[in-house]
Amino acid sequence: MGPLRRTAFTLIELLVVISIIALLMAILMPALQRVRKQAQAVACQSNLQQMGLTFSMYTGDNNGYFHQEEGSESNHSWVPAMRPYYSHEPKIRACPATTKFYSDGVTGPLVGWGVYGQGAIATVPDWAMPGDYGSFGLNAWVANDTGGIHTNKNWRSIHMQGGYQVPVFVDCQWVDGLPEPYDNPPDYDGQCQWQWYGNAMQSFCINRHNGSVNGVFMDVSVRPIGLKELWELHWHRQWAKDRVAALTPVWPDWMRGFKDYAPQ
Repeated sequence: MGPLRRTAFTLIELLVVISIIALLMAILMPALQRVRKQAQAVACQSNLQQMGLTFSMYTGDNNGYFHQEEGSESNHSWVPAMRPYYSHEPKIRACPATTKFYSDGVTGPLVGWGVYGQGAIATVPDWAMPGDYGSFGLNAWVANDTGGIHTNKNWRSIHMQGGYQVPVFVDCQWVDGLPEPYDNPPDYDGQCQWQWYGNAMQSFCINRHNGSVNGVFMDVSVRPIGLKELWELHWHRQWAKDRVAALTPVWPDWMRGFKDYAPQ
């Protein structure tokens, strides 16, 4: 009989194999995380593109005008106003990177609004339906309003120039907002006012996509927006003039490393 051949691994060999696998996983995991986040950002922009198309369809059916945000009607929010245009695909209201919602009783850059009728928000607003959720917020200055705080600042209609500078829907923690150039940046990433007016920019200024948020503009273009760039967009008609008069924002520590943008 010839010599017996060894068919099993020794303990040392197994440990070496396990160590190599662990090393490869440590090397690959960051790359996989980056790929995953990039895929989420692309999917986010795809959803925003669809939101831009629903906005375009709505205004196309209404002589170029958007809905009214102020008033007592049940459709005074964009959520019910645009529902006939996205009801078959309500998930386009949210960025795929969103992992939790306000109903979970938390805040953060990956938190969205809703889910209405659940958890921390068991009461459903008159403009919403049970189960409504999302993580894109409307720039409410596009609404067709003229009263109250909506004076000559509102865009009201798509019939204007420079639509590439006017955001319509942007990554956000709240359903809508009326940012002003004098709004303060959030003290920390994920701080949210949970309200429509008064430092509303804090709801949009979230580090959801590696120092930026995604947005769709009045001309239906979609692109990333640097967090400091949010103060340079033309949210309302008087923004350029008001931005000159406003003090330069004092960036908190968590934002100081982000890219600076010159006023447009």
